[in-house]
Amino acid sequence: MATQYNQGRYSYRRRRRRGKPKRFSRKMCITVFLVFCVCLFTFGVLLFKIYRINSKDGDRYRKEALSQQSYTNTVLNYQRGDVKDRNNTTLAVSVRKYDLVLEPRTLGKDEKKKQATVDAIAKTFGVASSVVEEVIQKKPNSMYEHIDGLKELPAKKVDKFKKQIKKERLEGVWFEEVYKRNYPLKTVGASIIGFMNSNNQGTYGVEEQYNSVLNGTTGREYGYFDSNMNLQRTIKEAKDGNSVVLTIDANVQKIIEDEIADFQKNGTGAKTIAMMVMNPKNGEILAMASNSTFDLNDPQNLASMYSEQKIAAMTDKEKNENLLSMWSNFCVGSAYEPGSTFKPFTIAAALDENIISGKSTFQCNGVKKVADREIHCSNRNGHGMLDLRHALMESCNAALMDIGLGLGRNKFSKYNKLYGFGQRTGVDLPGETSGLIHTKEELNPVELATSSFGQTQTVTMVQMLSGFSSLINGGNYYQPHLVKEIQNSNGDVVKTIDPVVVKRTTSEDTSSKLRSYLKSTVEEGTAAPAQVKGYSIGGKTGTAEKRPVSAKKYLVSFIGCEPAEDPEVAYYVIIDEPHVKDQAHSTYATEFSSKVMKRVLPFLGQYASSSQTKQDAKQE
Repeated sequence: MATQYNQGRYSYRRRRRRGKPKRFSRKMCITVFLVFCVCLFTFGVLLFKIYRINSKDGDRYRKEALSQQSYTNTVLNYQRGDVKDRNNTTLAVSVRKYDLVLEPRTLGKDEKKKQATVDAIAKTFGVASSVVEEVIQKKPNSMYEHIDGLKELPAKKVDKFKKQIKKERLEGVWFEEVYKRNYPLKTVGASIIGFMNSNNQGTYGVEEQYNSVLNGTTGREYGYFDSNMNLQRTIKEAKDGNSVVLTIDANVQKIIEDEIADFQKNGTGAKTIAMMVMNPKNGEILAMASNSTFDLNDPQNLASMYSEQKIAAMTDKEKNENLLSMWSNFCVGSAYEPGSTFKPFTIAAALDENIISGKSTFQCNGVKKVADREIHCSNRNGHGMLDLRHALMESCNAALMDIGLGLGRNKFSKYNKLYGFGQRTGVDLPGETSGLIHTKEELNPVELATSSFGQTQTVTMVQMLSGFSSLINGGNYYQPHLVKEIQNSNGDVVKTIDPVVVKRTTSEDTSSKLRSYLKSTVEEGTAAPAQVKGYSIGGKTGTAEKRPVSAKKYLVSFIGCEPAEDPEVAYYVIIDEPHVKDQAHSTYATEFSSKVMKRVLPFLGQYASSSQTKQDAKQE
């Protein structure tokens, strides 16, 4: 029994020992803890090492990783807005072209397909196969390469080639869209429109003035080629630029340019001949041109102004100077002494100040003593006694000197500035100059006398025509402008440029008197050759003696309007140094204006009236 009991107890203890969990000894616990600490320390060291590597060389390693794939970051070009005339005739447009892009890595995968692609490119675009192969050999791992001879390709050829790519399953070639500026009318309005430089920025004219309006916003195509050479891309679309609609009439502009070219080639010719046409009731410039012209599609070519022999003989400095002169707009950027076309301004000031009236008379003996000078009238024998109307009709310097003296330096200076002389008009073109007028303090007796009839002060054409328009329209001085409205890429109007009345320059009564006097000047006075059969023309001639006086050089001009009673059109012609020995004859300008306006007026909606035609016939 005892034995059985002992055995049973032993068996029970064994069962208890087997069922009881093991306990770690103190030594074992310490060992485990130390191993854990070592692992934690090692892990911390690794993290620290990774941090150090990332902060110090992370960018380099990232680039190396990215270099294992081919990424693209392509600019998506916008289409620059058009420039149009008032009748929506396109004067400047960006034409879609294409740049060919090669993928040498793709082409290198299949020799047979590579050769087929190279041959197709060479045949379609007329480039040597060796040129294409050279690019592939130089950068075999690239996925984006241009070829100089395969840029700005026409859409027609590209479309044909794209069909060939699809048909023959060619690989490793695609096309990027680009835009090339084109000027369909070539020389028409060259100095107004301007052109694009090599950086695709507007230079001169409207292209420069409205560069930010015409330009759009470039887009981007981001992407990479994955292991299967599929392009994974993200596209941010480009936004096209707005178009500008000018106040210019391209038909009128071309007529004037053609007549200027004919005058230079077959007529008298001159150092400079220029003409502007404006709507006096809103300040819109309808045309402006001079003999400085060029092909907008080839603005670096001087051939429009000089012979091949002259161009060949020019130094680089001379070529640059001549290019700058050729590109400049004479109508806004050149100042000169106007001569007698200034007289209506002096008369208007004196009428508004009640210094003179329509009944005032003036004695002209052909010469007038002012301080220590003798200043002559255009008629050295004298005009005798003249009323105000005839003083303007006969362009009497003596009468104008009396009027200027009556105004005095203070009032003359005030009206000089009121009419806009000596300051920029704010016309929306770059390169405008302000001219140079006498300050109030400088208007001593001689300067006051000579300034009264348009000598010793300089003006610009845009100043003269803008001021003249205010004299004949009832007194409103409109800011001259060239842009009529702005359209978005869909042709919708986003902004209309409304006429801006800057100030009042004269009274309605004075304006009415001047219109009557100007009409008489054309019908019976010095401006008779400016008549246009069937039209009521008003205007004033000018003959300015240039400095130095001993050179006997003259600038002759005519400023006019139609119809004289309520003008819808104002225009201005200057002929600087006509190519004749005796230059002092405004007839060159009046005859030219008559010839031009006969052609221009119908395009501006002005037609000959039967009553005026009959009146002209009686005068003949």
